[in-house]
Amino acid sequence: MSADHADRLARGDELEFRTARTGMIFLLMICAGFTIIGLCLLGGGDGLLRMLGIAVAAFFGLVGIPFAVWKLIRPALELTVSADRGVRVAGEGTSPWIPWAHITRVDREVLAARPTVVLRLTPEAQERWDAAQRDAQGVVEEAPGGPGVVIPQTIAAPPEEVFRALAAGHDAWSGRSA
Repeated sequence: MSADHADRLARGDELEFRTARTGMIFLLMICAGFTIIGLCLLGGGDGLLRMLGIAVAAFFGLVGIPFAVWKLIRPALELTVSADRGVRVAGEGTSPWIPWAHITRVDREVLAARPTVVLRLTPEAQERWDAAQRDAQGVVEEAPGGPGVVIPQTIAAPPEEVFRALAAGHDAWSGRSA
């Protein structure tokens, strides 16, 4: 798979990794369950229970289910890898590209007992990344093994494939810049 990633990056393609659909399937099942409970309350309750049934069925049935279906059809873009531009890790709002020149290496680590990929940045780039994260959401996620950018674990691809893609991109850039 690494050769395929390297070939695609050499052609100028961008590699895109999207969110896994498993969470949205779980959310859809929860919304359907609460919608059914709301409909049961609507049909068999009096006064306050009937109003609660309307609220539960309306919220989960008219808001939750369409949202989950939309996210199943079009999962969010989590990570983009480009041979020319670098890496873009999606977050809240728009996130900037991290140029390959700012990435010192790509590591594999374990976070919360799950394998993950971490981009190790130059100190200046790491400071800018942390400041941007604080501005966007107020929390800076600590990378295992020291400072770095943690690749989201919600990506549909296995961490090994993400690692190979990022390593291929970094190797391609290192080969051109040397």
